[in-house]
Amino acid sequence: MIHTLKRLDDALALIEKSVIVLCFSLLVFFIVFNILSRNIFHLPSHKIFEAGPNLVLWLALLGASLALKQQRHIRLELVLRYCNNRIRRWAAVAMNLFGAVVMAILLFTSFEFVKNEIAMFGAWGWLSIVFTFFFSVAAFRYLVRFASKLMVDAPQQAKTAR
Repeated sequence: MIHTLKRLDDALALIEKSVIVLCFSLLVFFIVFNILSRNIFHLPSHKIFEAGPNLVLWLALLGASLALKQQRHIRLELVLRYCNNRIRRWAAVAMNLFGAVVMAILLFTSFEFVKNEIAMFGAWGWLSIVFTFFFSVAAFRYLVRFASKLMVDAPQQAKTAR
């Protein structure tokens, strides 16, 4: 079961990397197009100018999601460095459970946020769907790590109890 979830996580990471490359390419293209159209043809494109911040938001959230997968996100573990392995393992389990709960709460609030964005901005509001995607993937990744920590720690706990 955990192996299947990790394979799904890897597939999600591949999709995220592809979307990141696409977003970055579009961002570069939009910037170059906007500069050339403004300076050569004296025709600035406001729609392209407005798309830039949305692409940066997509890049930031998808990059944060990949950092979470690779466990390269910011962690405050100064106190845990001086604890024994058993406390570290259970702290990791608690941290992953807490992260999953927080991301799940933010996921449910993001549905309302996206709905409001669509109501206010029409089709442009759909670009905020990245929040829902990010929070759902982050909650999934925290749950996968929570389950894998429990599965890995359960046999180790049984061995130490004997």
